Amino acid sequence: MTISSANTKTKKGFIKELYEFIISIFGTIILASLMRWALVAFYAVSSGSMEQTILTGDCLLVSKLHYGACTPITPLQLPMTHGVIPGTKTKSYSSFIQLPPYRLPGFGKVKRNDIIIFNSVETNNNIPVDMRDYWIKRCVALPGDLLSIQHKQVYINNIVNDVPDTVQYRYFMKTQRYFPKSFFDKVGITEFIQCKIQESKGYKIYTIPKKVAQLQQVLSSSIDSIEAIEAGNSDDESCLQPYPWNNAICWDKDNFGPLRVPKKGMTIPMNQENMLLYKYLIERFEGQKEIHFVENRCWIDGCEVTEYTFSRNYYFVLGDNRDQSKDSRFIGFIPEEHIIGKAILVIVSSDTQKGWFRGIRWNRIFHKLS
Repeated sequence: MTISSANTKTKKGFIKELYEFIISIFGTIILASLMRWALVAFYAVSSGSMEQTILTGDCLLVSKLHYGACTPITPLQLPMTHGVIPGTKTKSYSSFIQLPPYRLPGFGKVKRNDIIIFNSVETNNNIPVDMRDYWIKRCVALPGDLLSIQHKQVYINNIVNDVPDTVQYRYFMKTQRYFPKSFFDKVGITEFIQCKIQESKGYKIYTIPKKVAQLQQVLSSSIDSIEAIEAGNSDDESCLQPYPWNNAICWDKDNFGPLRVPKKGMTIPMNQENMLLYKYLIERFEGQKEIHFVENRCWIDGCEVTEYTFSRNYYFVLGDNRDQSKDSRFIGFIPEEHIIGKAILVIVSSDTQKGWFRGIRWNRIFHKLS
């Protein structure tokens, strides 16, 4: 009788401890999920579109507080997952319930040249907005801004846009001799290709303007010239058609615009030019079903209109690796509800080609982004 009573107490004690353990684990997951949604989140960078500002292998701290967290559009999802269950191709969410997005108050609004994280705008429409891939770019133009790019230089409202020293471009370095890999390692150029352009021998390099000036001064006897490679050059590798994807508008990635970034409440006349520039935007993000333009007359959802007023704010983004970035020049504007937060800090960074631990970039730990 005594032994049975002791066993019962032991069993009850075990069940109680197991229950408390499960509750604590569940509570921790819920708390972490709430913090990830409302406060801060961590994102691993897997592309080089922001080199040299952000490197492949960087783990970023992203603040949701700067612009305010956006309420979930897809509430039925497994906590601490995004899109799929880790290690599988199985969806971690159900799109049975879709809620309208609402942004909570934040510290402020998106500023020009902020580095922002946003959900992709080019993913299939069957995937909910908040379940799409994460992209990271620099916001160069705000709602209502007039943007243009002339020979790679960005202008906002007809004023030169100041860019960080880390924005890099593609150049052709015409040389008189061969340079070993150790030379490029020493000067900090990680991407270079030996090539020939119009019978001139040299290297195609990706670097920042400051580095170009240094190379021309230090090795003036071995380097004949270093010139930026623009779109349309015979060696240009760009094959993507620029926004708005119409041959009637002859823009390219280095000479683009002028283009007005739509702002909530902004009204435009629906003439032929604006039809070409904003048709895709109105149809996909403004909730309009069909838009037609025939003989200088425009119909939206079967009703003839002479002007259109935008219902939301949009942003124009560029990658700091300007000649190797798929950004708003090719994918169009970013709607405000797609923006997740502001990238503020590199927590840790590793060159995974060298192995995670061996490739740790110690100089980038807690590196502040700007």
